[in-house]
Amino acid sequence: MLAEPTPGWGSWGAHPLTIGWLVLVTVVYIRCYRRAGRYSSRSLTPHLVAFFLGLIAVAVALLSPLDPVGDRWLLSAHVLQHVLLADIAPALIVLGWRAPVLPLGLSPRILRVVAPGGQLGRRLAWLRNGWLAATIWAAVQLAWGVPVLFDAAAASAPLHVFEHLTLLGSGLLLWWAVIDPLPGERRRPAWSRLGYLGLSRAAAAAICLPLTWLGSALYPRYAEAPRAYGISALRDQQIAGASMCLIELLVFGVAFMVVFLDLLSREERATAVAERAASAPLRKVASSD
Repeated sequence: MLAEPTPGWGSWGAHPLTIGWLVLVTVVYIRCYRRAGRYSSRSLTPHLVAFFLGLIAVAVALLSPLDPVGDRWLLSAHVLQHVLLADIAPALIVLGWRAPVLPLGLSPRILRVVAPGGQLGRRLAWLRNGWLAATIWAAVQLAWGVPVLFDAAAASAPLHVFEHLTLLGSGLLLWWAVIDPLPGERRRPAWSRLGYLGLSRAAAAAICLPLTWLGSALYPRYAEAPRAYGISALRDQQIAGASMCLIELLVFGVAFMVVFLDLLSREERATAVAERAASAPLRKVASSD
């Protein structure tokens, strides 16, 4: 009986639907980016870089050898794929769409429909609830972390596609709430955004810590997989858990600092406005004297 071929680390897939989706999103973004550039005096290069880094993260997750290796051979590859789709890519993509790209890039007619006060915006208002977004993200992570579902998704192509869609979709919801990119919306309190981060990281810790420290393999599919890469099933699981914990900690640290600095800057602006308002009567009295 012939041995099952081992995917090489230099092989990339060419999935037409994935590539077509990436191209379509790129075309839409470039049109919005150029339109926003005509109406904004700000440099939009950081937005462009963040967006394309997000698309690269999606491409690495779905088209690189991570996909076939994670399907059958290494749990660590599959877990890294999840982190890219649920956290890294969504955060970067939302950063790329933040103001002024989205509000200035869409035509006024479309913006009136999708804006919070628009017809579609009102119907989808519940999706902008940050606590709901964080809960959905946590539920998706915990559900796909269950060994039976995890192994089933790796073994079934349709279920694997659904898994990827739910990971990416929940990630976009979460990071939209955390980054809060549209200035036209009522700004969420910074402490609430830190709460969304905390809830999501707690769910991630509930997955990565057991993988790191348990002394037995949790996922039968990977425990029984051929050891083609010279890594035992338990060591592979420990690498998966430790790398996920490290990446999630780094993501939390960076996002926490960004949100916290935003909180401080807003408090400083509010204090400055209050001081100017308080000193205005004194200046008026001094000038009259």
